Amino acid sequence: MKIHLVLPLKKHQNDIEAFLRACENNPSGEMAGTSQVENLPFDVWLTKVYNNLFQRDMEEGYVEASTFLIYADTQLVGFMNIRHCLNAFLEEAGGHIGYMIHPEHRRLGYAKAALKDALDFAQNALKLNKVLITCSKGNEASKRTILALNGKYENTVDNEVLGTVERYWIKLN
Repeated sequence: MKIHLVLPLKKHQNDIEAFLRACENNPSGEMAGTSQVENLPFDVWLTKVYNNLFQRDMEEGYVEASTFLIYADTQLVGFMNIRHCLNAFLEEAGGHIGYMIHPEHRRLGYAKAALKDALDFAQNALKLNKVLITCSKGNEASKRTILALNGKYENTVDNEVLGTVERYWIKLN
């Protein structure tokens, strides 16, 4: 299994729209790590992704971030969002990294492989020493993925936006 983290481009629109249609047919909770692609017209979303990457015209409450598509060979299997820093909301409940794997592609190792690449990016490109990753309480698959990459549980918090989340830190050096 080979995965690739790919910056989204206009040429990925058909893959992303097919991904979203498939998720509608197989609903299984929130769309984490997508930078809200499910709520915006594609061109608006793509502009937002690059505005967040280059810190221009950012919405209030947002921080510099890199949003990637997760490809397994030529198949779009998920999204990865890596925040370059934390604000108060992210420090409490959102964390540095959010990700989502399509329900049909779960339990195949894609989340772990993509998160490993995201951690490499955070360490080598962003020069972070540690990252905060959170998951919804009861999301055992995400919890296992985080723990498999040496996540250390810190605490559980109740957040008015995200609900009850477990907070984990991963040291990168």
